Amino acid sequence: MKHMLTDKQFGYLKRLIQRRGFIITKKVEGEKEGITDIHAKDTDKKKKETLLVRIILDTPTVGVEILRNTIKERDSGEFGQAILIGGERYTYAARREAKEMDVELLHRRFLSIDLFLHDLVPEHDILTEKEILEIEKEYGASREQLPKIKAGDPAAKAIGARPGDVIQIKRESETAGHHTVYRYCVP
Repeated sequence: MKHMLTDKQFGYLKRLIQRRGFIITKKVEGEKEGITDIHAKDTDKKKKETLLVRIILDTPTVGVEILRNTIKERDSGEFGQAILIGGERYTYAARREAKEMDVELLHRRFLSIDLFLHDLVPEHDILTEKEILEIEKEYGASREQLPKIKAGDPAAKAIGARPGDVIQIKRESETAGHHTVYRYCVP
């Protein structure tokens, strides 16, 4: 049975990619059933980063063969980063190799809901190095002294945070109005 990416799922995916600072340039339905590739480029023209998002909807368990095909496509010279979305689970070998080869693995539930649309989930943003230095100077603390957030946290995964990043979280508060906190991303 061939599963296609629905308009709703594509909308969630588009927002996920935009939160990471990319815009979609091309959508390619794969030759094999249930595979969709999304090509995106960085919105910052100075960086010229490119992103490959490969979506696998028909395979319940994603193994190293699919991962290696994704790595091969990324390393073809056209893409700087790769995200693989799909399956109910990833094999141990696929998870290990993805970590070694710097490919981000996301569960397909990220195509089912945009958690940032929920009232209780605040806005999350990854800070630049310049912004981090300003925060460290303002608070007199190093990034390692900030409260922690796990890289596996759903909000951190959705924005593409990696260990070592600093995340700014903006919350609405009845008493304080706007409240901003910072979290240091750990493995």
